[in-house]
Amino acid sequence: MSAAGIEKLKISNFRSYKILELSFDSNPTVIYGKNGVGKTNLLEAISLLYPGKGIRRSSFHDMINLSNNISWKVEALAHRNNNRFEIETSSDGNGRVVRIDGKKVPQNNLSSSLKILWFLPPMDRIWMETSKDRRKFLDRMVFSLDINHAKRCTQYEKLLRDRNRLLKDRIADSSWYLAIEKEMAILGFEIDNRRRDFIEKLNTVLIEKNNYFPLIKLNLKDDPIESEEVFLKNLMNQRGQDLVTGRTNFGPHTDDLQGFYLEKEIDTKYSSTGEQKLSIISIILSNAKLIKEQHKVSPIMLLDEITAHLDEVRKENLFSELLSLESQFFISGTEVGIFSSLSKKTKFLELDERKKFVA
Repeated sequence: MSAAGIEKLKISNFRSYKILELSFDSNPTVIYGKNGVGKTNLLEAISLLYPGKGIRRSSFHDMINLSNNISWKVEALAHRNNNRFEIETSSDGNGRVVRIDGKKVPQNNLSSSLKILWFLPPMDRIWMETSKDRRKFLDRMVFSLDINHAKRCTQYEKLLRDRNRLLKDRIADSSWYLAIEKEMAILGFEIDNRRRDFIEKLNTVLIEKNNYFPLIKLNLKDDPIESEEVFLKNLMNQRGQDLVTGRTNFGPHTDDLQGFYLEKEIDTKYSSTGEQKLSIISIILSNAKLIKEQHKVSPIMLLDEITAHLDEVRKENLFSELLSLESQFFISGTEVGIFSSLSKKTKFLELDERKKFVA
């Protein structure tokens, strides 16, 4: 078995599935079938064994199987090293409940049990999307090493909304702002510091441990926040300008992730569509290597249609990198022939139109 992985999975009333039970081993799993038969739905269910809203970031209500309209549930028997444990997560559409070995726990506890990374086709366009999308992409990676990062970001966003509400209401009393800004300064500095520390570590892996994919260097567009005290002072000094616009105009919520394509010496957003996809694959693989290095465990990888538009050489390079990670990974595609070179090392699962797997 791999150092961490899923052995059994049961899905109930989730998306296109009324009920589905599967068993896995340490080998990679190829999920193939026609478009629309539920490949991504299966990967999404697995992604809910990790904190957050899963690979699609949908509402929990949208995940409910419409034919039953009752709570969905994802159950798994998993292992990390020699320890087996049971995970159960469910939702009636309003938040979700997580249990590990029958005990109700916070979502973040899932990250202590398993590490899960994923690729979806829309991630090809991350360099052309909004800065908010890129921050979320970055913060999810930071969270893979620091399980408290998501909580900090959530708390900061709440404080930001509170401050912006005061600005929109034209509240001039400084005492209303100060309590909020003091907390924002503490959290904002920590968020910025954690992002930059992660990027520094990831850049080392991207440049020094990248065998096949483009050499990418990442950075944040804005200057670093020097300290909590400096951030607080700037928030206080900027109130007048912020009152004019009705929003907080600087801070970690305005920063942007930038990529630099070292081989061509250009910003990744100016590289070709294919090169942009390769840069994201390079980043995800490097994130997996960093998790393995820092946490001594290989993450589970969920890869939806990742081979699309890759030539034969790049596809085989991808398979080689994935196998070298010694991770349990699930990879989907429409044609089984795409994965022929993995045939001796892989479990193949065909998803037919009746939403059943055929080994």
